[in-house]
Amino acid sequence: MREPTDGEKLLDLFLLRTKEPEYAVDMPFYTTGSIVAAALMRVAILGVASIILSQWMDSTKVWWFAMITLWAIGVFPAWLQYQRFHEKIEKITDGTLCGACRHFNATNQLCMILDEHVTNEHPPCEGEAWEPR
Repeated sequence: MREPTDGEKLLDLFLLRTKEPEYAVDMPFYTTGSIVAAALMRVAILGVASIILSQWMDSTKVWWFAMITLWAIGVFPAWLQYQRFHEKIEKITDGTLCGACRHFNATNQLCMILDEHVTNEHPPCEGEAWEPR
């Protein structure tokens, strides 16, 4: 596993990717909390930038620009990431032992007993703590 570059770390901070990077192999890259937190950071930065921009431009143009950028940069990437996250959760639910366990938390891909992220490769408890839903 390679280390991310500084540019990749900045992309990852604001979750501006639409798919998981190749170096995210040992734990999930997207969780519900990370998607929401990154979207809130992007929307807050765009809101402040829009307020600052409204000091120099006509407010009608600024608010149209703000609404378009809020959708294109703030909300739409989060929606795409959540769709990919949901597809991955469905694969884990359908294809692994953890998906049928009552201790599996789908909102963050976590085994609640061991507090470990679930991957497609192996169950964190090796099936010993498995209980049906």
